[in-house]
Amino acid sequence: MKESPLEKYKNLASWQEKQILKAKREIQDLQIMYDNVVEHSTLIENDLENTNVQMQELLDSMKKYLSPQLFNSIVRSPQKKAELSYERKKLTVFFSDIVGFTQITDMIEPETLSSLINDYLNEMSLIALKYEGTIDKFIGDSVMIFFGDSESEDEQESARKCVKMAWEMLKKTKILSEEWIARGSPSHLKVRMGINTGFCTVGNFGSSNRMDYTIIGGQVNIASRLEKLSDENSITISNSTYKLVKDIVLTEPPVSREIKGISHPIEVYKIIRLKNDEEMVKGEYCIPTETGFVLKPISYDTNYTSKKERDTIVQSLETALENIRKK
Repeated sequence: MKESPLEKYKNLASWQEKQILKAKREIQDLQIMYDNVVEHSTLIENDLENTNVQMQELLDSMKKYLSPQLFNSIVRSPQKKAELSYERKKLTVFFSDIVGFTQITDMIEPETLSSLINDYLNEMSLIALKYEGTIDKFIGDSVMIFFGDSESEDEQESARKCVKMAWEMLKKTKILSEEWIARGSPSHLKVRMGINTGFCTVGNFGSSNRMDYTIIGGQVNIASRLEKLSDENSITISNSTYKLVKDIVLTEPPVSREIKGISHPIEVYKIIRLKNDEEMVKGEYCIPTETGFVLKPISYDTNYTSKKERDTIVQSLETALENIRKK
């Protein structure tokens, strides 16, 4: 028996209604799924954001404990395995410490001492970073820095950066000295500095669980000994460093010194100051100081000395005589 048109219409309407109800249920299910996905995605996004914040805080903390060179090496090559390794390089090594620091520690409050030494080390660190030195370590009031680990600079550039850094540190120390007195220090801030250039072993040393990126070797010891030999508020450099920086520094005449642990005497120089641009061009022999002058060694040979060099020698000697007669 055939359905009447009315029955067909009713059946079709019923089928459409069921399809609509089914579609609504599916839409509701999809909405629930969408809401769950959005909620889950939000949680994941928040977790990722928190993780990124924690990672950045960790990186910021690492920066305070590692040199910029080592930090960048780790961050840029995270897949590189940390292992005990080393290599030989020609480096310029710097040491400094505060004169009479032990006596100072016994005479002022620990809080004041901590504030003074932290401010001092912070200023020295900023200067070291300015000249791209690798801050090896702080040992109480002592600072150890080295130059030459970067592949982009040669040994002369490294030595020059080190000497310029030391000179700027010395100038900053004299400024900080007045602040120390004003803040309760029993004596002025005075430092000794030593610099040496030579082949050292640089790399990761320690154990498989705990390692330090540092340098070792006899040349490191020489830099440390030179610092101990320095007068207060002065910089002493070895002959190997002097050869690399002699065109930018004025020094006292060299002195041969016995260095503990070294079998032969070492020629050392005390830096008077850095040369200005005019002095670097002229190459004068008579070097003015605060209280007089230093006459650098002169080598003269009638067969080989040029007219320009003879004129420089004559001018330097005349300047020296003029200074003596003024007295």
